[in-house]
Amino acid sequence: MKRILIIILLIFPTLLLSQTHLVIPGKTSTTVSFGRDQNIDFFGEGKFVRSSYGNKINVGYVYKGLVGLDFSYGYSYFDRKDTYTFDLTGEQSNPDGDPQFNFTDSFRSDNPNVGDKSFSLGATYYFDPAQFQQLKVVTLSLGLRYSSSNFSSSVLDSLGQDFYGKSYAIEFGASKEFMTDANFVIIPRLNINMINEKNIYDSLLEEDGTTSFNSSTVYTELAVPFIFEPGVITNQNSLTEFFVEPSIANKYGTTHIGIKFGFLFN
Repeated sequence: MKRILIIILLIFPTLLLSQTHLVIPGKTSTTVSFGRDQNIDFFGEGKFVRSSYGNKINVGYVYKGLVGLDFSYGYSYFDRKDTYTFDLTGEQSNPDGDPQFNFTDSFRSDNPNVGDKSFSLGATYYFDPAQFQQLKVVTLSLGLRYSSSNFSSSVLDSLGQDFYGKSYAIEFGASKEFMTDANFVIIPRLNINMINEKNIYDSLLEEDGTTSFNSSTVYTELAVPFIFEPGVITNQNSLTEFFVEPSIANKYGTTHIGIKFGFLFN
């Protein structure tokens, strides 16, 4: 019983970045999901499948297909290169030398074995398709998001430095519902997120002990969720819909292939 309560507590306060794109316009639903993405390096050097990945647990609420609120918690890991150079020395990483870390805009690519524990809060507004009578092609959405991250690595531990970040994002989305002859609905979507980050770390130079740098990035994602009608999985009448969502995204400058699955509670 205690394990079940712990699992519920871990799952409930979390959410899918764009859960509103899973809900058919006009419906009210709660979503719960888990997703994973893997770094695929199509044009880089070295391994085709990188060690970089991301896991995220998600939960959210959508009211009548118009307004969505969400909370998410996730863990990401970045290790994209075979060799690394450092700003202070310009040399490749040396396991026998002094630990070094690149505090740069692209620190996720410029350092090995970087972990990122993060949570985010978001709100999304769905534009009523009736507002776009001349288009009637896609459903548009606009979202705002706040995220907080705590970065980690063995090098940061050796240096005794804390490294964390905060970010704000504006999310633009476009989706289209397709009914099929089978027992599922497809709602392909395209998301474009404009993210501004402020990353803070312990400084060995500043008198106040900390310094920071800002960076901006654009995160794009194409996803195709398959939402199965109630009862398809259990063969019983149910208000719960199951969904599976493959995706491809440009995540901090490299390609990530993802898969997500979860439930809609209507």
